Amino acid sequence: MPQTVSTIPAVLEALVAAATRALPDVQVVDGQPITASPDILCIGFTGEPGEPAVESTRTREQVTTDPERESYEITCLAAVLRGETDAAAVRVLAYEMVSVLAGELAGDPTLGGVCGRTQITTEALAQEQTTKGAQAVVRFVIAVDAWTY
Repeated sequence: MPQTVSTIPAVLEALVAAATRALPDVQVVDGQPITASPDILCIGFTGEPGEPAVESTRTREQVTTDPERESYEITCLAAVLRGETDAAAVRVLAYEMVSVLAGELAGDPTLGGVCGRTQITTEALAQEQTTKGAQAVVRFVIAVDAWTY
């Protein structure tokens, strides 16, 4: 295996691919979107341009010189904006997107072997009525454990 300082690039790519497969009717974006459809899932984006979406920590395991253990969290967003005022329906759709991705991660927590483990660990809901209708945004974090060589 070639030496790498971080698994972040490979994990982000694998997460985008998994979300795209699992949510074919949803706009899946790698990072910050330029334009947004009514249903959008952003992998590696906090909602604030320029704010870090991933921060990694590497440590040595036991007394070995390698591999290094890498641990990080990837911030993601699932957002739904509809031209209606039904907040409950929009909220359910946003959480359904997160649930589908969680199911993908449960089925293959290593993302095809690019990391040791992934898991959705936290989420926060923001909802509001806008001039375009009800909006729900679920900001969630995918925790990743991996090993670099």
